[in-house]
Amino acid sequence: MHGSKLSFQYWFIAMHFLTSTKKSFSAKEVQRQLGHKRYEPIWAMMHKLRSVMRLRDDEYTLKEEIELDEGFFETVSITRDK
Repeated sequence: MHGSKLSFQYWFIAMHFLTSTKKSFSAKEVQRQLGHKRYEPIWAMMHKLRSVMRLRDDEYTLKEEIELDEGFFETVSITRDK
């Protein structure tokens, strides 16, 4: 949100769109939903949000058994010889 001229309301609505459904929203769809005239600031906001979400995901490694969409999966570690 730093340096953005978009309102906090836009940011929180975009965060809700990105986290509340299984499918992703495009910047164009978020622009349409918000009724914003310009595409570029909405694209930049979405890019920043996705970038932060990716950094957060990189901190965690799935281990043992996980449940995803009503299915159970086991993780496998692959070691590569160097």
